[in-house]
Formats: sequence, C-alpha cells, structure tokens
Amino acid sequence: MAQKSRPGPMGTSCLTCKRRHKRCDQRQPICERCEKGRFECLGYSHNTRTRSSGFLMEPSNNSSSSCLAPLENRYEDEVYGEPSKSKDLSKSTQPTSFLEPLALTDITSRSVNPTGISMSSGISAYTSSQASSSWFGDYVLAQSDKILEYWYFKPTNYKKQKFNQSVVERLQSSNFTRWITLVDIGIVEAFVAGDTTQSSLHAFWLDYVGGAVKRELERDRAPLETQERRTDWIHFSLMKAMVVKSSNAYRLLQGITPTFLETMFSDPTLWPDESNFMRIPLSNILASENHELAFFTSVDSTFSMAFGLPQQVEYDSTIHFKHCSTSHQWAHNTPADFQILLTEINTCRDKSPNARCWRSIEQQLIMWQSRTGEHTFAESWMTVAWYAVQESWRLALLAYLYIAVCDIPSNDPRIQTCVNQILQVVETLKPRGSFKLHASLFIQYLIAGICARTEAQRKKVRDKLLSPNETKLWLLRASDFVPVLDHLWHGVAVDGRSIRWCDYMQSRETMLPV
Repeated sequence: MAQKSRPGPMGTSCLTCKRRHKRCDQRQPICERCEKGRFECLGYSHNTRTRSSGFLMEPSNNSSSSCLAPLENRYEDEVYGEPSKSKDLSKSTQPTSFLEPLALTDITSRSVNPTGISMSSGISAYTSSQASSSWFGDYVLAQSDKILEYWYFKPTNYKKQKFNQSVVERLQSSNFTRWITLVDIGIVEAFVAGDTTQSSLHAFWLDYVGGAVKRELERDRAPLETQERRTDWIHFSLMKAMVVKSSNAYRLLQGITPTFLETMFSDPTLWPDESNFMRIPLSNILASENHELAFFTSVDSTFSMAFGLPQQVEYDSTIHFKHCSTSHQWAHNTPADFQILLTEINTCRDKSPNARCWRSIEQQLIMWQSRTGEHTFAESWMTVAWYAVQESWRLALLAYLYIAVCDIPSNDPRIQTCVNQILQVVETLKPRGSFKLHASLFIQYLIAGICARTEAQRKKVRDKLLSPNETKLWLLRASDFVPVLDHLWHGVAVDGRSIRWCDYMQSRETMLPV
C-alpha cells in the first residue's frame, strides 16, 4: 500500500508567475506582473487541494496496449544506430523543464516515478479533462502567434487567419491530436529559446510521441484521420532530425520517405492535371500550406547537397503554380524558386535521366532578378534583408553548380567570386529584434566553407557553424560539418590549395559517414 504524503501549503501565485518562477502580486483576475510584462495571466484556479489527484493518481488499466506507450527500442536503434538499451520509464529523467510552460511539470513528475503510475494514463487523462477546454485552444493559438514572432521575416501578406483556422480544426479532431500538440509546442518553444541542454530529453519525447503516432497508423482509421497521423509522423520525425546527429538524421529521413509518398498520393489537390506520378510535383507542395510536406522536401534537398547523396524522391521541378506567401518559406528562409533550383542541381549532379541541362540552370542563376513588390513586410529593413537572402542563395547555388556538377576546381575565378560575395552579403543580415533573430543560412556557409581558400574566410565559416545561438533553427546541425571542413582544410586544401567536389566527399565520408 502506497504511503500517503502530507500536502504542502496551498499556492497563492497565478499559474503564469508560478511557471516563470516569479513573485506574483496576486492581483485578481489578472496579476499586475503579467499585465506589465505582456504575459497571458492563466489565473488562480490551479490553487486547489483537489486538482493534484483525480486523474494523476489513477494507474493505467491497460498500459501495454495504450497508444501512448513508450517507443520500442527497435526504433531507437534505427535512429541512433546504437545497441538496444531497455528504457525503464520509472527511472527516466523527468521530462519537465522544457514543457514547464505547458503545465506538464506535475504530470510528468508524478507519472514518471517508481510508484507504477503510467505516464500515458496521466497525460491522456490530462488532455481529456483540460485540453478540451476553451483555454487550451486559446493557449495554442497564442503560442502559435508567439512562434511567428521568431520568424526573421514577417510578411504582411501572410494568410495568418487561414493558418489559425487549420490549427483550430486540428485541435477539434481528437484528444490524441491535442496531446501531441501539447508536446509539440513545448519542444518548439525550447528550440526557439535555444535551450540545447535538454536535447536528450527532447529526443525522448520525440521518440515517445513518434512511437504513439506510428502505432496509430497501424490501426484502422477514417481516411482523414489516417492522413493526419501521417502528417504527425513526418512532423515529429523531422523535428527529431534537428536534434540528433546529422548522419543519423539522414537515415531517419529515409525511414519516413514511404509515409511522405503515401501522404502525397492520398491528396489529389497536390497533383496537377496530367501528372507524371513517378515524380513529385515540388512547386505544388511549396505553394500549399502543408508545412510538413514542404519541410520534408527542404530537408531532403539540403541533406542531399550536404552529404552528396541522392534525394529520397524524384521531383518534378515544373512550376505549376505561382508561389505565394507560405509559412514554410518564412520559417526557414527558403525562397521557393531557389529550393526548386537546389533540387535540380542535386539531380543534375547525380546524372539522373530526368536532369535539366546544367547550362540552363547556370543561365537562370546568372540572369535572376528579384521581383520588386512581390512581398510586403512589417518593417522596411526586411525588404532589403529578403533580397540579401535571395542573393546569397543565388551565389551559393552557382558555386555549388560549378564545383559539384561541372567538376570545376575551387580556385576558379567564378567560384572564388561567389565565395567572396556570399560572405559579404550574409554579413548584412544582422541579428534583429528583442530576440536577436538570425536568418537560416546553412547552405550558404557550407558552400563557402568548402570553397574557401583564405584563413579569414574559413574562420568566418567555422565560427558561424559552431554558434549554437545562431544555428539553433537551421535544418541540419551545422556543427556536425565543422570536423568535415577541418579535415578538408588541413588535408587536401591545406595552405589554401584548390580542391574538387570529390575531395569534399572524401572528407565528409571520413568524418561524417552515413
């Protein structure tokens, strides 16, 4: 029989101040500290004696079959490539700190303990009793708005209302969706806050949720619900790709490719008339608000470039729709036109029979002009900065085309001109706002680093790739490629010697094998 513990003194702070570890002035219904700090005051209803028991102290009746059971060790082996280790949830590190804004501290600290209380029963009960209430929907929308504030660019023509509507519709679908939304927001908040101390904990939660979603996909569900679970699986897998080592992330990307294809083939709106179903219509994905699919294509093409390996799927680069102001473009600073060109260069490098002629790509990059007035932004500096991002993409892709497709050595004047201009342009993209926001520039810095010949250039690249604060939201873990560049610079490229693409590939395969 479990020994009863005497409860501590009843709290008096509002829930927001409690989570922020701040002294509350206890003004009701909204405390003055929250009002002055522009925080959402979540009130005092949590200060009751009965709130802590109820669902938390009720053990699971069927934990073995719960859809929220921990992820099997088999999946962890696939992701990390390490020997299987038994996960005893009762001895796990308590996943509390990064979810503290979501009021999961009490849930996890009580449910992950030696008393045998099931984490899954606690969290699922929490979402049943709390997440269905109106404050949860308001909270999720508020956090979504907060995350948008971390975008380096804030276009005024972005259809935020449409995005919010899709969020609300998803929250109304099921308790399962609300549960994974709860975890998702907590992890995203940690990402944008740059909290790298909790990476292993994030991986634990991503494993946990990913396993739950994977098991849901094995059940018979309505087509719409199955489609949502596929999207969830892609989303959480790609989030994990931002946490784990890049070589493991590449294998993870391979693992979710079948789900990506199933999602594509089950949505006829993403396919133009007379489609070639052997190739994925990239422009249609980028023009849609299906962020997970667009995220997959961006990660796929970026991994292909950085690792020198084929893309997971064959893309149709034909432009069927005019690109609009989509969340994917602003969240990752990835201009749609240049993402399409990146996939074309990757295909050309791999000598695909469907590859476009490299001279045609070169001509398009040389003749490219920014479209004036295409986007309007909240602040004037963003217009200039967006042009700088586009120009840095143009220069990086041009250098990549020359060295990887044409096998031109890095000392060629065309490549060196690109390198010099890339490093000049990216320096104009300063940290902005109270959050000191940084633009996402992984491809630009990696290409510049591969082709750099002077110590000054190499130091700029190395310092940037090793800066956790500046690279925290990049698609790949930038620091993983520093040993690759060091191997290249101190080997074939020592003393500024010229290199070819095969030299970079040798360094990558040596220091970052897949």
